[in-house]
Amino acid sequence: MKKSKRTVLKIFIASVIALAICLALYILLNLYVFVGTVYFGPDTQEMRARLLYHTDHQALLDACREISRRVVIGDLRPGTYNIRVDPDPEASSFPQVILDLAPNYVYVDEGYSGRVMLEMHGGLGHLGVQAYPEDYKSPSYSKFGDKELIDGLWYYDDGYRKNPQWEKKTEALIQKGQARQVQQ
Repeated sequence: MKKSKRTVLKIFIASVIALAICLALYILLNLYVFVGTVYFGPDTQEMRARLLYHTDHQALLDACREISRRVVIGDLRPGTYNIRVDPDPEASSFPQVILDLAPNYVYVDEGYSGRVMLEMHGGLGHLGVQAYPEDYKSPSYSKFGDKELIDGLWYYDDGYRKNPQWEKKTEALIQKGQARQVQQ
């Protein structure tokens, strides 16, 4: 009888340990899949490169300001316009430079400030740009973004808060993109 209790106890302890190991592996795998691919995965890196390296920032700013002007004249409502998933029908009339970037969505400030935001990637690792009209005056509590690309167009990226080296990586992409545009 004592042997069977010991055997049951050993099996129980082994089961608990195996379950704990499986749970730990499951958590680590999820962290790698969700955090790793969000911040460093190929899709996110490709979006970052498309936005910082392959895009004419002045053309993008002009396109965002065109959307802002359309809101002012009443041709477009402020709010969120999905682009990539379940596209909003009105978004098809957006300037081609925005559609070519294929952001998740375009947000036109509902406070009628004229700010237009292109969210390239959301979830655990946000990145995109915020464009401001020429006469925009930022309230004291507001931050334009993480990195000014050109006057009125700001890049934001959650990586800035997570990695102190992010500025160097971002700046390298921007410089390569600007050099590429000059050569064209």
